[in-house]
Amino acid sequence: MKKILMFLLLLSLLAGALFAQERKIKAGDVIEIVVYGHTELSRIVTVNPQGAIDFPFMQSVPVDGLSLDKLREIIVATLSRYLNTYPVVTVSFAKSNTINVNILGMVKRPGLVAVPLNSSLQGALTMAEGVAPGARINEIMVVRNIDGRLISATYDLEKFLLDSDFKQNPTVSDGDIIMVAGNPVLSSVKVLGAVRAPGIFDNYMGATVLDMIMRAGGPLEDAQLNKIRYISPSRKKSAEYVIDLELFLNTQDFSKVPAVKAGDIIYIPKKKNYWKGVLSVARDVSTLAIAAWYIIRINKE
Repeated sequence: MKKILMFLLLLSLLAGALFAQERKIKAGDVIEIVVYGHTELSRIVTVNPQGAIDFPFMQSVPVDGLSLDKLREIIVATLSRYLNTYPVVTVSFAKSNTINVNILGMVKRPGLVAVPLNSSLQGALTMAEGVAPGARINEIMVVRNIDGRLISATYDLEKFLLDSDFKQNPTVSDGDIIMVAGNPVLSSVKVLGAVRAPGIFDNYMGATVLDMIMRAGGPLEDAQLNKIRYISPSRKKSAEYVIDLELFLNTQDFSKVPAVKAGDIIYIPKKKNYWKGVLSVARDVSTLAIAAWYIIRINKE
């Protein structure tokens, strides 16, 4: 029985060596290490993003780019210093329910990310803790290696989220490179004029002109809401609009309030106070009249 077991073990070692020539270890790989006669040492390890593994008597061992056979030699050499007998070790790639994708650009945690099998593009971005402010989710590029050729495709994730266009949310594959472009400077919306807290605010998907005004603290009492200037240089054709927000507020119909885009500018002017101007003129005239009266009295005396 022992001879049969050792024979099978040798076959396993040979098969492992042949397979190792075809594939090198990389970050995210799941490796099964079996030490014959030592169940306490046998285990399944995962290569961390830095390309290293932890194993008994071996901490943070770099294995990225090694073959399975080379890793087995390292483990055997290490264990030989601690075991009374020559260790018999098998090393193989274990089946995993995850794949590795490289997510670059405007995401909160860029780099190599392990995602579940059959994950979508949106799911992969979620595993990278989501997109960062300024990300252009309507222009996400996925680069894939197909038979040694790099093939790229661009997807509009915004269209998927708003219109449920599932073609824009493909399933990712092992080794995909996902690039999220963007510019933090161009991601903001400026709200200026008669608001409580004018400034620059991060744009979020689906936000309208009214939403951005409220983010700026809301309009002041003397805000002229029927003549809001909305400048949108980020659209295909740069345009400037005059928006009557009072009309939307009175009718409670906010469906036609335009949605903002990154780089837009919203300016809320102040109302012109006619009576304030009239009173100012009257005050100036009365001041002049009083001054003239005093001059006449001084001259008479």
